[in-house]
Amino acid sequence: MNLDLRLQRALDRVELVSGTIGNPGEGRMCLMSLVAFLAGEEHSDAPSCASPLIQAFAIRINDNMPYWARQRLKLFAPRIIGTNDGLDEMRAEVLCQALAVLTNAPDQYRIKPTEPPRGRRFKLLRLWRWLRKSPDQRLFDCALSSDDGINMASHAARLIVQLARSAPSTRAQENCWNAAIGILDRLCDVGTPIRRKAGVQAEHLVSLAGAPSSREDVSAGEKSGLPLHLLH
Repeated sequence: MNLDLRLQRALDRVELVSGTIGNPGEGRMCLMSLVAFLAGEEHSDAPSCASPLIQAFAIRINDNMPYWARQRLKLFAPRIIGTNDGLDEMRAEVLCQALAVLTNAPDQYRIKPTEPPRGRRFKLLRLWRWLRKSPDQRLFDCALSSDDGINMASHAARLIVQLARSAPSTRAQENCWNAAIGILDRLCDVGTPIRRKAGVQAEHLVSLAGAPSSREDVSAGEKSGLPLHLLH
C-alpha cells in the first residue's frame, strides 16, 4: 500500500479536537499536534517543522471552529510539515491580501500583485484606515502595533473567529470558516515548488490503525457546532 493511501486512511481515523489536550494513541489531537505526530516529533502544538506564522493562525482557528469545520483541517497536516522554511515574510504578504478580500475592502485598498512592495505595515495601515469605524478595529490595531507576522496571523485568526461568531446567519458563519480554510490553504502553498516532500513518518501511521473510525463520544454541543471556547 503506498504512503498516500495509508496517510488518507490514517487521517480518516483522526478526530481533531480543540486545545492541546489530546491522545495520539487514540487518534485525538489538535491540528498542530497532528502535524508533530506525523513528522515524528514529540506530542506538542508547536512542532519545529512548521512555520511559526502558520502555527499562530492554525491554533486559534482549530480551537474555535465548530466540530464539522475543524475536521476539514486534517488534510492540511502533511502540507504544514516542512513549512518552517524561512518564507514567513511571503506568507505575511499573502495574509495581508487575504484580509483585504475577507473584509470586503474597496478595490483601492486591496493589495494588488503588481503593486510595488512598500512594506507590510504600510499595507495594513491603509486597510486599517478603511476599517477604523469597524467594531473589529481593535484587532487590526493590535496587528499594527508590531511588524511581527506571527502576531498578525494570530490577530487575523481572532478576527475571523469574531466575524464568524457575530455572523447574522448560519450561511454567513459557514462562509467565515470557509474563508479561514482558504487562507490556510494559501499559506501552505507558499514555498511548495521548492519545498521537499512532506516527511510523514510511515511508522507513525500504524498506531492510528487501531483508532475507532467513528466517534460516538462526541458531545452534542460539538456536533451542533456550538462554540466551545472564548478567544484566547
